[in-house]
Amino acid sequence: MKVIKCFLISGLLVFTAAALFAGGGQETGPATLTFMVHAADLPKEWVDQFNGANPDINLVRVEVNWEKWVVEAMTGTAPDLRQLELGSDTPYYARRGLFLDITDYLKKSELIKMDDIDAPASVHYRWDGTDSGKGPWYGLCKDYSAIGSITYNVEMFKKAGLAKLSTTQPIAYQNELYELAKKLTVKDSSGNVIFWGYEISPDWVQLFASDMAYAEGTSFFTDKLRSEMNEDPKMRNIWKWWTRFMVEDLSSNIRNPAAGWTGAAFASDRVAIVQLGYWFGAQLMTENPGYNEKYAWAPTPILRTGAKRYTNTLGATGTVIYAKTKYPDRAFRVFDWYTGGDYAVERARTGWGIPPLYSLRQYLPMGNEFNKTRADIAFDDAKYFVPWMASSLIKEFTPWAAAWNEGIDDLVQGNINADTFVDRYYAYLNKELEAGKKELGL
Repeated sequence: MKVIKCFLISGLLVFTAAALFAGGGQETGPATLTFMVHAADLPKEWVDQFNGANPDINLVRVEVNWEKWVVEAMTGTAPDLRQLELGSDTPYYARRGLFLDITDYLKKSELIKMDDIDAPASVHYRWDGTDSGKGPWYGLCKDYSAIGSITYNVEMFKKAGLAKLSTTQPIAYQNELYELAKKLTVKDSSGNVIFWGYEISPDWVQLFASDMAYAEGTSFFTDKLRSEMNEDPKMRNIWKWWTRFMVEDLSSNIRNPAAGWTGAAFASDRVAIVQLGYWFGAQLMTENPGYNEKYAWAPTPILRTGAKRYTNTLGATGTVIYAKTKYPDRAFRVFDWYTGGDYAVERARTGWGIPPLYSLRQYLPMGNEFNKTRADIAFDDAKYFVPWMASSLIKEFTPWAAAWNEGIDDLVQGNINADTFVDRYYAYLNKELEAGKKELGL
C-alpha cells in the first residue's frame, strides 16, 4: 500500500505518493518539454535554435505563473522545467518532493563539469533534508549577484566631502555604513529629506541581517528545523540595528516615502548608497549616461572592524526540473544547454549576472573601470558566500517583508519602541513558521 501525503502549499492542496515524483517514463520519439520561465530569460530565437539542434525535443516556453505550476503539480502535469526565482526556496519544494535530484546527471554532463560549478553561488540548490549547501543537487543558478556589494554615487560623496570607498577593503556596518548614511542624508529647513544617505528594501533586510548573524555567532532560529525565531539578545539587536535607518530618516519611511523601488530612487539621484549587487550595474549601464564616472563600487560590508566576512546571493534565480517529468534525460539536456551552452555564453556577455560556471566568467563585460571593478568585487565577495538563513517552512520573501512592515511605521512614528517592533516581527514570522510545520505534519 502506498503512503499518501498531503501538503497545503500557499493555500493549494497537493497530494503526493512515494512513487509519484520518482521521474522516469519511456523516452522514445520526439518529446515536448515545457519550460516555465520569463521570456526575457529565454527568448524565442534561442528556443528555436535549441529545437533546431535537437530534433527529438520540442522545447516550449510557457508563461510564468508559479501558482499554476503548483496546481499542475497536483495532477502530475506541471512544466518539465521551471525557473526558480529564489534558490533559497529549494528546501521548501524539495521537502515536498517536487524537484528532481539531478546529482547523477551533473556528474555525467558534457557541458557542466562538477569542478567548474561555482558551488558557493549555487549553495541554495543543494539540500540534505536539513541544511542548504549539503547533499543532493536540485538545480543551479542561471547567474548570480553578490547582493551585498555597494553601489554609490560619486558626485554625492564629493559634495559631502567624503573620499571614495576602497574596492578591496570592506567598510563595517557598525559604524561606518551608518555614519556614512548620516553624513550623506540631506534635509530641507522643514526636516523633509532631499537626499537619503542609504536605502534598503524591506524585502532584503533579512539577507544582510543573516550575514551579521553569522559574524555574531548567532542564528535567526532556535532549533535545527528553523521553526522558531531566536530571542538571543545578539540577534534581537541586529534586527533593531536595521530599524535605525528608517527611524532616523536615513532611508525612506512613512514620513519621507520614496517613489518607486530602491534602484529607481538611486538612479534618480535621491539616494547615495545602495546594496543591490553586481546585476544592478547592467541596469545602470542601460539607463544612465555617464555611469562609468558617476557611480562606483565597494565590497559587501563586514559586521564591525576586524569581523569575519560573510555575504550571500539572495538565493540566486536558477533552474530546476519537475520531479515527475516524463522525460528526465531530455529535460536535463535542456537544463545542460541552458546552464552551460551557447545561451549561457550569450547571457554572460550581457553582464546582468555572474555565471554559474567558472569557465563562463571570461565572457563578462570588462571593458571599462565600472565593469571591471564590479566584477572583481563580485569575484572576491563570492569567496565568503554562505546560505542566508532561510527556513524550509516558508517560501519567498513575502512573509519577511510583511513581518517587517507589521511594525516599522509605528516605530518610525514613535508609537512603539524597538523591542516591541521586534516582538511584532517575531510574532508574525513565528505564526508563518508554525503554519509550515502543520502543513508538513511536524
